[in-house]
Formats: sequence, C-alpha cells, structure tokens
Amino acid sequence: MSSSVQMMNSDEARQFVNDNKPDSFTLLDVRQDWEYEEFHLPGARHIPLPELPDRMNEIESDKPVLVYCAVGGRSMAAASLLEGQDYPKVINLVDGAMGWNGDVAFGPMELGMIEFDGKETPVEMVLKSYAMEHALQQFYLDEKSKAQSKDRIELFDELAGFEDKHKDTLYTLYKRLVEGGAPREPFEEQALKTIGEAAEGGVVIQEFIDEYAGAFDTEEGVLQVAAMIEAQALDYYLRCAARAQDSKTKDILQLLAREERAHLKLLGRFMDKRSKD
Repeated sequence: MSSSVQMMNSDEARQFVNDNKPDSFTLLDVRQDWEYEEFHLPGARHIPLPELPDRMNEIESDKPVLVYCAVGGRSMAAASLLEGQDYPKVINLVDGAMGWNGDVAFGPMELGMIEFDGKETPVEMVLKSYAMEHALQQFYLDEKSKAQSKDRIELFDELAGFEDKHKDTLYTLYKRLVEGGAPREPFEEQALKTIGEAAEGGVVIQEFIDEYAGAFDTEEGVLQVAAMIEAQALDYYLRCAARAQDSKTKDILQLLAREERAHLKLLGRFMDKRSKD
C-alpha cells in the first residue's frame, strides 16, 4: 500500500526524541509483553500489534506517533494501520530496538503485498482482497508443511482454514456486485492476476522472509511475519470499508476486518506461548 509514513533510523529517532518534549509525541512499542519487559525505550507506551486495532483510542491522534518493534517490521504494519485511521504524523523506527541498541539493523521493512490507491472500484477491491487471502493461505499451508510440533501444525492449519472462509465470503460479495459474474475458477484466475506473484504461492511473502533472514528465520520470526500480513489485510479492509458506497459491501468488508482482528489476537497468544515454552 502506498504510504506517507515517515521513516527514521535509530540515530534520527534519538534526535527526534531529544528535540521534542515527552508529552508532545507518543512513543509506541508494539512488541509482545515479554519483549517489552526485557527492554524498552524510556517512556514508551506499550500496545502489542495484535491488540492495536482494539486500542487505538489510547493513542492521541493530535500528536506525532513514533512506532517501534524489534527490527522494524511489525512497527511498519502498526504505522500503516495508524495512518489508515487518519493519524496525521506517524513515524516508523526502521531498525527497531535492535538498531537502537547498536545491534544488526535491517532497514525499512515494507511487505508490499498489495497496493491501495483509493481509486479501486468495489469489484477491484474484491479481486485484490481475494488474491491477498489466497497468498496468505498459501503461506500458512507452506509453514504447516514445515512445522515440527503439533501445536504449530494446528495453528497454521487453523489460519489456513480462516482464509478459505474469507475467500468464500469475497466470492459471494463478487457475485452480489456483478450480476451473472464469472464462475469460481475464472474468478479466481482473474483475482490472482491483480497482484501477480504475490498471490501465486505467496512468493512475495517468502521473498520477504528470505531478504530479512536474520530477522525472521526462527519460528518466532515466522509468527511475526504472519502478524504483519494479518495487520496489512486488516488495514486494507478498513480502508476499503471507509470508501465503500454500498452498505452491504461496507458491512462485508467490516466483517472481514473484524475477523482479521481475531486472527491477530490468535497470533499474539501463540507468540506469547512460544516465549514460555
């Protein structure tokens, strides 16, 4: 999605923090509880990414928000969510807490799975959404095939199943929007073409993980990527719902957004469980 989120590395963020009064901006930590307890920037407000959609009202919208996570990925997803809900100045700490502490820095992490320019027709929204859900499902199925533990197999199987439900919902919406619309198979082919390789087998997702292998090559890292993707899907549905003219289309997009919130919470619980194992 095109974004006006401002990027800062740790040196720039330090300068920003030093140059501004603490009450003139919000420093937001979107990592999990155990990460926050191990280390956090002084004065940071803590709202884990999986909880952010339900707790945005805790963040003042009339002040700049500087968001950080461990390496810059989850914070970028959080920053995009805030921007999509009309927070006027959102800043992403691109090298995260690791860069702040002088560890390996990776640079800006934008998944870039789907573009939203605000000009899509309702049918185009549905096609892009379907392709996005397909890509996410392929990613989950691939992770399920590589999983070693029963818990992880069950998690990714459940998440992949959610995407089937979303794809069914989107096809139903498509048929409502296009009287006598294409049968399911031609519709799916058309949808996957809207974002190309990002949809076919989740290629772009895997390329992202490979590019930042040092950040996401653990089980915990894969869960963080999954949370980023779910947050991006939620962001897309919220933006589309805000633009939808037809009330039924808006209702379905808001339903999908609510379900993405639930998926994020599930991932958050699993990340916390992993930290205790």
